[in-house]
Amino acid sequence: MENWFFLNTTYPIPILCLVGPTASGKTELSIILAQKFGKSELIYADSMAIYKYLNIGTAKPTKEQRSLIPHHLIDLLEPDQTWSSFRFRAEAFRRIYECLERHAFPIIVGGTGFYLKSLYEPFVAQGSPCHQRLRLILERYSNTQLFASLVTIDPPRASQIGKNDRKRLIRALEIYHQTGKPPTTFKKMASKSRNPFQFILIGLEYEREDLKRRISERTQFMIKQGLVQETQDILLKGFSPKIPALKNFTYTPVIHYLQGKLTLQQMEKQITIGTFQYLKRQSTWFRKAPVYWISPKGKNFDIISDEIMQIYCMNAKRRSVL
Repeated sequence: MENWFFLNTTYPIPILCLVGPTASGKTELSIILAQKFGKSELIYADSMAIYKYLNIGTAKPTKEQRSLIPHHLIDLLEPDQTWSSFRFRAEAFRRIYECLERHAFPIIVGGTGFYLKSLYEPFVAQGSPCHQRLRLILERYSNTQLFASLVTIDPPRASQIGKNDRKRLIRALEIYHQTGKPPTTFKKMASKSRNPFQFILIGLEYEREDLKRRISERTQFMIKQGLVQETQDILLKGFSPKIPALKNFTYTPVIHYLQGKLTLQQMEKQITIGTFQYLKRQSTWFRKAPVYWISPKGKNFDIISDEIMQIYCMNAKRRSVL
């Protein structure tokens, strides 16, 4: 792979992002892509892969896969630590710059929508880092109270978020109380700044029924791989079952199974249903995102990876001459 895209800094540097919904095969495909591009490194945009010990339930790349290609933003935090799109963007940009300094080709891999959006729309992550004590205070309030508070501070942002998105309401108020500025201020500031990178998002677009089948198969595989034992080991390390890293559609049913609240079959069903629901939320986000979609029907990953490389190079070269 020629290094022409590292040389001209007059234009934003094109960065390939392999994106898509859960169970779409991003991990395996990313390894093939990295090997074909040559001297590549993978940067994960995954809100769960950031945590240590959560391997099977997050479908992380295996040790063997990680030994083939350098991976970044995996296994950085203890399960009881917090992470945010603000920190993700800062770390992702740092890792991209470090890759470029090594003349390596950085590839973003992941399906966490607000992480990806923080890259191509920088204002999403700007404002302030997370503040654990402040969040604990804000958690005491109801959604109605949080929304009313944000309406008095930043009506446009309150309207965008709505009354029921508790996580984003807390984040918006967290930004305000740390900076003294409404969150939309940072959107206006960022719109005037130049992004040094042009993120080219490419993903696999499966039929809904195909994804459901893949999710069911993956859930069964995770259980066979030792998902229950992995969860038990995390709890035995002293971590509370209430920490954010474990409060999700994969680990919560396992904890309930360990507590005797669910049978093994009920646990599997809840994981599968929870993953389906997450898939719907991902699909809603991806419909609004600037993604080049590829149908995998009738193709293997070797053919798909060639198609992705062609789309990336075509768009990268087009932007370099604008």
